[in-house]
Amino acid sequence: MKKWFLGVCGCLLVIGLQAQKITKISAVADGYNGKVIDFEFIDNPDNNMQFPYVSEQRMEFEVELKEPALVKINLWLWLIVCPGDEIHADIHYSGKNYRTAEFSGTPSAVALNEAIRDGRNHRIARRYKTNPLAAVVTQVPVDKYYAETQANWKKEQELLEAVRSRVNPFAYEYVYAELEGMYLSNLVRYPYIVSDVAKKHIGDCIPAGYWNVLDGYRVKDSKAALKSFTYKSWLLDYKEYTDKLKARNAGQEWKYVRDLQKSYDGLVAFYDGDVRDAALYILFYNALTSQRDDFDLIAKLSKEYFKKYNKDKTYRKELTEMQK
Repeated sequence: MKKWFLGVCGCLLVIGLQAQKITKISAVADGYNGKVIDFEFIDNPDNNMQFPYVSEQRMEFEVELKEPALVKINLWLWLIVCPGDEIHADIHYSGKNYRTAEFSGTPSAVALNEAIRDGRNHRIARRYKTNPLAAVVTQVPVDKYYAETQANWKKEQELLEAVRSRVNPFAYEYVYAELEGMYLSNLVRYPYIVSDVAKKHIGDCIPAGYWNVLDGYRVKDSKAALKSFTYKSWLLDYKEYTDKLKARNAGQEWKYVRDLQKSYDGLVAFYDGDVRDAALYILFYNALTSQRDDFDLIAKLSKEYFKKYNKDKTYRKELTEMQK
């Protein structure tokens, strides 16, 4: 019995050790006029690194990863890394503006990061505003922004598809979901943002095809997709879009009403499983960070959420910490 127990413990130890792999990241930057280079791990801030900027001086570090991670270097350069990867980036700035980068290292990592870079360069070359509020400020017409969003998303899909067979499937799905969440959110929100800011009737801001653009859309429920904070946020925008569509089909005018209880009940009824868990996490995360909702109501509803619908315990841990 003792030998059997020790053998099982040994196997579990090996499995635990194999679950994490060392990932090596290095970079060299030039043309920057800032003071530091930040490596921000979106899903695990404990891995964040910061280096003083010295032109063409090598920055390097190692992290242990269990699954692919998204790193943002000084906010604008995306770097996706997988357990066991070795990736090097030569980063070029013009002042504080990131221009472009070249990658070397693990072939699969290089392929995916080049696709991400090329998609970003495509957006920049066409002056696409990933923040819809920036598009409103610069008075981008609704029809133009709507068309640009679809065209840029199509181009990024093509770039990702071209490397799909050569990259880590989890990393591919994670990046795809991150971009899908951004583009589809911009697509459905922009007409209403313009209507609100410009004080125009919403009927004058809806582009052709708007009410059919998501026909047949299926929400992603994979672990990789739901790892993306941007995609999880999109779940709330998608639910809102369907509410607007129902109101329109019923001949009614949809109006935004800030009501945490109503939003909670709506998400509980609309989604299920892991997707519902992710959507409710975002609902409470937004409520706590905005500090515009009744704290007692947040506490009451989050307690019910933890008991009935929470599956990912990291959500519970984070939201509990935020309520202290």
